[in-house]
Amino acid sequence: MFNIRVSERSQIILIFCIAFIFRYLFSLFSGIDNFDGPDNYRYLLQSDSILKGSFNLEEKLFITAPLFPYLLAFFKFVFGASYVAALEIFQITLSSISVIMLMQTAYVIFKDQRIRLLVGIAMSIYPITLYYVHQFSQESIFQSLFIISIYYYSIFFTKEQIKDLILFSVFFALALLTKSIILLIFPFLMISILLKFQISRKKIFQICCSISIIFLMTAPYGIYNKVVNNSFVIASSGQGGHFLTGHNDDFYKYVVNPPPNDSSEYQRLKNMDYKIFEKLESQITNKDHKFKQDIYLNAGIEWSLQNPDKFFHLLWVNIRNFLSPGFNILHHPFNLWLLTFLMSVPVFVLAYIEIIRRLLLAPRDHLAIISIFLGMISVAIIFYTQNRYRAITVEPFYLMYACSFLIYILQNKLKLLTTKEP
Repeated sequence: MFNIRVSERSQIILIFCIAFIFRYLFSLFSGIDNFDGPDNYRYLLQSDSILKGSFNLEEKLFITAPLFPYLLAFFKFVFGASYVAALEIFQITLSSISVIMLMQTAYVIFKDQRIRLLVGIAMSIYPITLYYVHQFSQESIFQSLFIISIYYYSIFFTKEQIKDLILFSVFFALALLTKSIILLIFPFLMISILLKFQISRKKIFQICCSISIIFLMTAPYGIYNKVVNNSFVIASSGQGGHFLTGHNDDFYKYVVNPPPNDSSEYQRLKNMDYKIFEKLESQITNKDHKFKQDIYLNAGIEWSLQNPDKFFHLLWVNIRNFLSPGFNILHHPFNLWLLTFLMSVPVFVLAYIEIIRRLLLAPRDHLAIISIFLGMISVAIIFYTQNRYRAITVEPFYLMYACSFLIYILQNKLKLLTTKEP
């Protein structure tokens, strides 16, 4: 996969082993079960349905992205009662590979072996990533595929070879089929190609190739849903459902001024048992998916127009929460919030400083992180902030830039390091 020296191969093997061991030990001793995530039960039911011959993944508010439910069904079919151990090892292995890909991305971008090695060590033990690795949900596999795709995107930025853009497109499509939140990142990545290089027929052709590959890989699922649910979906649907989820009175209350966490009202809000959905139930009963999404979207837009003060307050809160490190203090115990805040704040602060510093020095070399950032903050602005979305997309790259700034401080300010290797 890489054209590297023997010493670098040894480093890669070492980092892979560290990443794998930490992930495996975390799965054993963290107390977090494979099925602790909020969506895990749904995937279990969907994988069972697939094995029984029912392939429709439509839910009340959305159509699920297909890769993980089908992968879960595959592991159940192949490994039977042992599927839990097999899938856990698969996810830990894939996540460990993504650590290697992130450290290789760091070298492609920064051309510094020390940054590369520090990124590998940091990503191997970063608790925010460890939390998701062994849980049976979309997050871990999605994050790994997304990191791999950005590695090939970064290589393309350096070498301009079509094969790297093809590999980016393949892995990006796989990540998209796992979780569709990166759909808004893609336009920024393509615009960045035009900003990095001179606009030409060749670049337009390359971008069209990337779009075509992603479309071809996602089209079968889209065509299936067009036939079955009257809705062509690229990976998953739910634009209307997600928009309404983030734009109604109950959600506003949950985000801005939630009731006590141990109250039944809080549990209702946490479970998204919003009154607006009950109100709309009679309108969507026995309707197809497209009709439901249109009803949801119109209801969310209507609420936003009727409540401009709440709408703009939510907009500010979503942006603030996206930029703020750690869990949300309103929805987690203080000790857990403090722990995640203390772990994340150095990464966020150093990353923000380094991203700005690098953009001032060489803006065209760091368009990938800007694309990822703009795409994910767009999700937060249009729909709502979900910190786990941020954790599995932009945070690994925050970690990469934080490591870069740390090396810069050690070398140039504290004089603890010599000049970087050529």
